[in-house]
Amino acid sequence: MAPQAMETPLCAGRLMVHEVYPGLTATANDVSYLSEHELSVEMEPSLLCGLVLRGENDMMNAEGYGQVTKRLEQPTVVGFGRSTRFRRICKAPYTSCAAGFILKPSFFDRFGEDVTDDGLIALRDFFSGDFRVETLPRSARVIELGQRNLDHPYNGQLGELFLESNTLSFVIEIAELLKQERRLVAQIGRRHYDRVMEARDMLDANLVTPPQTLDLARQIGVNITTLQDNFKKVFGTTIFGYVRTQRLLMARVLLLDYRLSVAEAGYRVGFASPAAFTAAYRRHFGHPPGKETARERD
Repeated sequence: MAPQAMETPLCAGRLMVHEVYPGLTATANDVSYLSEHELSVEMEPSLLCGLVLRGENDMMNAEGYGQVTKRLEQPTVVGFGRSTRFRRICKAPYTSCAAGFILKPSFFDRFGEDVTDDGLIALRDFFSGDFRVETLPRSARVIELGQRNLDHPYNGQLGELFLESNTLSFVIEIAELLKQERRLVAQIGRRHYDRVMEARDMLDANLVTPPQTLDLARQIGVNITTLQDNFKKVFGTTIFGYVRTQRLLMARVLLLDYRLSVAEAGYRVGFASPAAFTAAYRRHFGHPPGKETARERD
């Protein structure tokens, strides 16, 4: 089943919420909000995995637990062991483009008590407490799977088979990322892993004018060498490399969703010149930023 077209006075676009396997529901949406409104839903114990594919970070409020932020192209996993109400203010104009899945405890019934894989154990552990949120590192494979759930061309029985297979692959990749996280925690320790996550959050909040690495290390309470080493172990890149990638992702949003010029988008994300921005954009995406604006005009 592909996402279905929808149009209401509040929003328009494509939406899919479809159970593909007992206890596993695939989700995908590409929806533009036409007027400001509030969404509120109470959910039974679940694991929610969401991936923002395009646009800005997505935020919702979990009653009693505070704000949950889903970052662009970084999988966010939310688990809660008791019924929880979520609220979200949908502002207009705003476009939400995302994919993910919902797991219920019944999904694990097929395994009985004999769950030995670290990734599956990590997924099941999200049901063991009141509330837990994890933002995982960017994964090209996860982005590809999310995009497939949103844009696949199949319908009928073939669509059912594709969606089940793709969503199960999505679950497996998230389990692998959680398994990697467990290995990193075992390698560098929970305290240092949490400090790296804290550093990432501070960088994400100040991408245009990020703190110097020494200041960042001081603010989170570790020495600069430890922070640099652990950051690279967790994200596979340097602090500078991480900031540059996030800036380019933000610039792509400005080009595609806000239709800014190349020069303006580069300036907004902190590049000193259009030439430097174009060169960095080409290295990361494989084509110049002008191709995005040309694609939008077409």
